[in-house]
Amino acid sequence: MRVRPFVLALVACFAVSALATAQQQTGEIFGKVTDQSGGVLPGVTVTLTAPHLLQPLTAVTSETGTYQFPRLNIGSYTVRFELAGFKSVVNEGIEVNVGFSAQVNAQMGISTVQETITVTGESPIVDTRNTGTKQTFTNELLQSIPSARDPWVILQQTTGIAMDRENVGGNMSGQQSNYVSRGGSPFNNKWAVDGIDITDMAATGSSPTYYDFDAFEEMTINTGGVDVTQQTGGVGINLVTKSGSDRFKGSSRFYVTDQKYESQNITDAQRLQGASSGSPIQNIKDYGVEVGGPIKKGKAWIWGAIGKQNVGVGVVGFFQPDATCQAIKANPLASPIEAVNACLNTDLTQLQTTNLKADVQLFKGNKLSLYNLFSKKVRNARNASDTTPVESTVRQAAVSSSYGQWGWITGPTPTYKFGDQWVVSDRLLVDVQYAHVGNNFILDFHEDALKDVQPFLIIAGSINGRSTPDGSQSVNIRPVNSVNVNANYFLPGTLGGDHAFKFGGYWKDAYSYNSTHTGGNAVARFPTSINDNCAVLTTCQAQVTRDGQTRYDLKNDSLYVQDTYTHGRLTTQLGVRYDYNKDVALSSQVAANPMLPQLLPTVNFPGADPGIAFNNISPRLGFTYDLKGDGKTLAKGNYASYWGQVGTSGISQILNPVTRVSVRYPWIDINGDKFVQANEVQLGATNGRNPLAVTGNWDPNDPSNPSTANTVDPNFKNDRTDEFILGLDREIGLGFAAGVNYVWRRYTNFTVDQYVGFEPSDYVAVPFTAPASTCPAAQNARCPTVTYYQPLFQVPGVQQRTSFSSDLYNRTFNGVDVTARKRLSHRWLMNTSVSWASTIVNNGFGGAFANTIPEDPTNRDTRNGFQYDYQSTGSGLGNIYVNAKWLFKIGGLYQLPGDVNVSAFYNARQGYPFEAFVRQATRPLGGGTADVLLDPVGANRLPTYQNLDFHVERPVKLGTARFIPSMDVFNIGNMNTVLALQRQQNSAIANNISQVLAPRVVRFGVRVNW
Repeated sequence: MRVRPFVLALVACFAVSALATAQQQTGEIFGKVTDQSGGVLPGVTVTLTAPHLLQPLTAVTSETGTYQFPRLNIGSYTVRFELAGFKSVVNEGIEVNVGFSAQVNAQMGISTVQETITVTGESPIVDTRNTGTKQTFTNELLQSIPSARDPWVILQQTTGIAMDRENVGGNMSGQQSNYVSRGGSPFNNKWAVDGIDITDMAATGSSPTYYDFDAFEEMTINTGGVDVTQQTGGVGINLVTKSGSDRFKGSSRFYVTDQKYESQNITDAQRLQGASSGSPIQNIKDYGVEVGGPIKKGKAWIWGAIGKQNVGVGVVGFFQPDATCQAIKANPLASPIEAVNACLNTDLTQLQTTNLKADVQLFKGNKLSLYNLFSKKVRNARNASDTTPVESTVRQAAVSSSYGQWGWITGPTPTYKFGDQWVVSDRLLVDVQYAHVGNNFILDFHEDALKDVQPFLIIAGSINGRSTPDGSQSVNIRPVNSVNVNANYFLPGTLGGDHAFKFGGYWKDAYSYNSTHTGGNAVARFPTSINDNCAVLTTCQAQVTRDGQTRYDLKNDSLYVQDTYTHGRLTTQLGVRYDYNKDVALSSQVAANPMLPQLLPTVNFPGADPGIAFNNISPRLGFTYDLKGDGKTLAKGNYASYWGQVGTSGISQILNPVTRVSVRYPWIDINGDKFVQANEVQLGATNGRNPLAVTGNWDPNDPSNPSTANTVDPNFKNDRTDEFILGLDREIGLGFAAGVNYVWRRYTNFTVDQYVGFEPSDYVAVPFTAPASTCPAAQNARCPTVTYYQPLFQVPGVQQRTSFSSDLYNRTFNGVDVTARKRLSHRWLMNTSVSWASTIVNNGFGGAFANTIPEDPTNRDTRNGFQYDYQSTGSGLGNIYVNAKWLFKIGGLYQLPGDVNVSAFYNARQGYPFEAFVRQATRPLGGGTADVLLDPVGANRLPTYQNLDFHVERPVKLGTARFIPSMDVFNIGNMNTVLALQRQQNSAIANNISQVLAPRVVRFGVRVNW
């Protein structure tokens, strides 16, 4: 009892401070109790029990006969209704998922003796309070449907989500995929684990860590109609880990995927077009154990997990050093592709995670929870691709002695959570959490010896070489601390109905440190080949660099309140959310470029406040209507306004002069060594004040200024999303439901960088016809005369960041989803969806709204009025533009006689846009490179993609344990769909295949559950 005053004080303190959550991680059970005539029954005792509850929960029905249990952990519950003089009613097997509101009504008959009626197998599948679009993957689905076993491949199974890569059997595992839903931008996506918003605020919208797939009890993915607990309209990924219980239980697993069981799917014609087998699997191992149980039954539980993955794939173009493999490297087309793959060196990713969770009942109605996640990633050849050879790849190192003072950040990424939940009464529940998310890692040169080696870039084809590309080596420290408070209050029988309030908020502080370095402090840029004679060519370029070192801090406070009001068959949700976001740049210092210190000198930056603080109000309004009054046929609608999240450097980076700077000039390789020296950089008569192009906050007229001449529009706004949803859900059989949803969205307030003083009239149209010698006819290259625009006078380094109204820059999404889902019963289960959608850009710049020159009319006619094309280039990908007007997904399981379980996942979509372009190497007066698109975005597409994966298992009982051997076959049809082509037409590699769907591969595994 001594603990209670402390808990009360803690709750009061946080509540007054107005702090809350960002993701909903729980569900609820609610309902109404009546007698046999339909009259309401107040005073009924409702008792909730479950194996994962430390103690039973109780409530008493109100004067309207209603009750509710909010913020329930996921799992299966038993609901018992009792009232003197009436038969008791027990509902067993009520399934609660994240965000799911299970309506459990009871009708109680009069009885003079003690009598109980038990109802089983009638857990609701239609959520009568759900106004949006979301999909839940239970542990049963996660383990049964074939997948590469990470959260990103589960996103691939989700309605309306298009991925930037196709992970076949794990060949893309250990890397984060990008994804697009409802025409949105990935930087607004949200990640949460067990109620913690863990979203990476430096790589905004990404996950800060990797996971043990067997630690998940459930995943819920929200793609629309998000309530007030989430700030943005991006995809909300909710990961719920397992917990202990009063019963000792656990599992272990071992999976292996090996090249011995991998086919090859590349034809001779595709090989002549430059195709290889992508990243062929060499060996993948996934193993671990998770276990939980009681410390003291009914009082304290503990659970933990350890997992490890070793993902080894071949690095295309990087051959082993022995004589046989070097001979194959010299002429790979002369050897079978199996021999080529056998000679490839390994890109090895190692993931290691540990989870630990404890729950303690402090006193009746109060539970203290502790959670910890450690994750570590090591990779030896990040970014390997057909244009990035292994010497240009990046090591993601767990330990590096090269960084001295930063050595302590190279261990596992830590996540901590401390939470206390207090059921004050059957009407009021309060939940308080503190969380720390560490996100520290180093991206290093592939070899230590490359640290001082200048990289090169072949402009035609964007081919890297010799060392890590400009700025790719970096040290990153990104901790986030937050405090969250949530409360639920049930107010029945008021204003003609029942009210279920939820309210709260959060305080969050996100810090980010980053330092970058370019080997040799310069990049040699060759027009067409490393063999170009830059002693005589006038199109060679030197990109001189200064390292970056930045520090940022972001404050984010939020408040929300929402009322779910029920009257008869109608339920309405009215909510409003307030968000405060402000980021600042902290003091930092960078050293001079040693080659040209007068051009890029040392800068001591005192820090800067952009003076911009976002105060956003987001209304949310939704309704559901039970058409038949039985909770099985539901019409719904939703309106929501969302504001985009602000990253740690969201605004202040434009005022920061110590970001990485690259300045490009003509280059004459006087000594012919193919490396840039100071005397070879052609600074011109202006002594470097008129570069060809500039990246970073640098003023050539005042290069040592510890501030920047850049400015921020005081009326700047963050991006906004408006959304309408109309839908219909119907339970068409026990545990079987189908639905249809129409979704409309409009995205506005896009961020652009505007050069002060430039208007469209300051650019002149220039016709350009690429020389026939640069357009290989044998590769069907298209090089028509195109028009680009070049500036009439020098583009300044000074920029002004501003926000444009929706009349100028916006995009509109229209989409329809048809879904069906069935829980496991009668030996089968299923999840399926079909989506049709179109996202039109209005006067925008496609997938590149940031870091563009909005006055430059180049490509305006091929983007305005056409499809939105989010470009993904992460983790070695290139030339991928995520946009599909239709997607079809179906996953299911069937239990054959003899206890054999078979399951499959089929996925098909429209091919992504192929955006062929002609490159005008460099425009004068700082205009940069002009890449002119040949087709309107979406008019020319890659082939339709489809894939089928298969799983079979046969559980065997061994005492109290279940031994489950299994086999998965990925890409069972051995499809060889082209996923990417080289887009530049005036290039020696025009239209070459740069990515093909990975071939069929078999995975063997065994699990033991006890």
